[in-house]
Amino acid sequence: MDIKNRRDTSRILICSAWPYGSGIPHLGNLIGCLLSGGALTRYYRLRGYETLHVSGTDAHGTRIEYEAARTGVSPAKLVEQVHSQILEIIKTFDIAIDNYTTTESPVHKEFVVDIYRKMDANGYITTAEEERVYCTICNRFLADRLIIGRCPKCGSERAKGNQCDACGVMLEPEELSDAKCSFCGKGMVVRKRTRHWYLDLEKLSPKLRQYIASRNFRGNVKLFAGQMLEDGLRPRAITRDLEWGIPAPFVGAEGKVIYVWAEAALGYLSATIEHFRNQGEEEQWRKFWFGDDVKQVYPQAKDNIPFHAIIFPAQLIASGEGYHLPDQIAASEYLNWIGGERFSKSEGKGIYVDEAIKLLDPEYWRFYLLYDRPETHDVNFSWAELDRVINGILIDNISNLINRVLSFIERNYDGIVPSGKLDPKVAERLKVGIMEYGRAMEAGSIAAAARVVASLAVFGNEYFQQKRPWQTNDPQGVIAGFHLVKAIAVLLQPFVPRFSTAILTRMGASQGTWDEINIIAGGRKISSESFLLAKIDVAELERRYNEMKNQVG
Repeated sequence: MDIKNRRDTSRILICSAWPYGSGIPHLGNLIGCLLSGGALTRYYRLRGYETLHVSGTDAHGTRIEYEAARTGVSPAKLVEQVHSQILEIIKTFDIAIDNYTTTESPVHKEFVVDIYRKMDANGYITTAEEERVYCTICNRFLADRLIIGRCPKCGSERAKGNQCDACGVMLEPEELSDAKCSFCGKGMVVRKRTRHWYLDLEKLSPKLRQYIASRNFRGNVKLFAGQMLEDGLRPRAITRDLEWGIPAPFVGAEGKVIYVWAEAALGYLSATIEHFRNQGEEEQWRKFWFGDDVKQVYPQAKDNIPFHAIIFPAQLIASGEGYHLPDQIAASEYLNWIGGERFSKSEGKGIYVDEAIKLLDPEYWRFYLLYDRPETHDVNFSWAELDRVINGILIDNISNLINRVLSFIERNYDGIVPSGKLDPKVAERLKVGIMEYGRAMEAGSIAAAARVVASLAVFGNEYFQQKRPWQTNDPQGVIAGFHLVKAIAVLLQPFVPRFSTAILTRMGASQGTWDEINIIAGGRKISSESFLLAKIDVAELERRYNEMKNQVG
């Protein structure tokens, strides 16, 4: 059996959407960016690609100012606290990432100022006076996302002034009906004139159309990007009247900052630069941002699609630097709370990552979230589904095959893998499954890849049962079982890395090596040290969760 690596490029850049620095992410946030990005990073490294994964804490914007004021700390202090907590989450969840930084990084600020000066010099920045919504009670201009009202397209009552989460349409605050200030909850009674600077998306439209046509974007990404182009792109404001943020570098823009959405995605470049600068190899960042010998993958939730499919490429094009543009936007749908409700800490709905860690080993959460990653439609969390995925699939199916095969070899063959040829039927099933797994991961369909692993385990359990080596003394079932287990352990690396590593170690296999799948390991000695996954008591977890929420309430 020879499962070869396929090489279109030699490098992979994983750019996970940036968690917002106003608080701890919930499970939906985690699967929407960092956890998915970490899984893809492990996969591409397994395949031997030079892989870099960058992300960071989105540190600016009114939401940060608002939360800092509410909690009585400075915006900088709030971001520092949240950033530290997310770094701990990354460590606890074993997320593979090379540079997790913040948009407060000096490297980021320097890069943003420089690239906007280039966009301006290239004629893609315009300016105009406009009326902006102003709250007379708060005595401040209101950031778009902190204005709540009725969406003109779908009628949702909870649309924000920059985007409707219900239908995904990008908005201007003035397009909302019955708009209210999120700070004080009152109607906004005045509009004040102010000057702002814009990225001229209309002027960039022809190049953006060429770019979108050159990429094989899937499903929701193709739909969102196509709809935006069909509706017609307009200049998009990139400055705001705020104190917290990166000062706008344009003449006459004193006292204004770059709007948070207009600088956060640029952090993918600054984080890459920062990573190699920290390594003492600063110029190496260019190999991930220029030329065709790189594939860029952007794991994120669907609400980020407009920014990454249209606006971020527009910024890169407008700079005139010839940057490599995003190749794949691995966008997920939403993971919602029970019954389809949105996660809300204030309303006690949902599991936030700090709570999840207290309830269950992160290895279990990793498998559940990646296996049920919402790739084609929104998914609702349920305790029954957690039970099915962990107890039914991970333990009763996958772990069961691993333990029964390795324990059988230990008991009946003194821990020595019997020699012999692999049944062609098994070799073919493995080959097909592994190819399906690779295609799914490289399409950004992480959940589909997890299901391939589960199906291989189902096949393995059925085959082992059919061969009944405990009755026939025929080693064929044992040989096949061992090679299926070894392949499954390798394929589990992106999903449950600690469990995968423990199994591969027990089997005497190379860690994190795709080529291990091809090795016929007759005569290999397996370790007697086992690593068992215990079943979870979902009823007890739910009870503890409710108790936790009641204590907070």
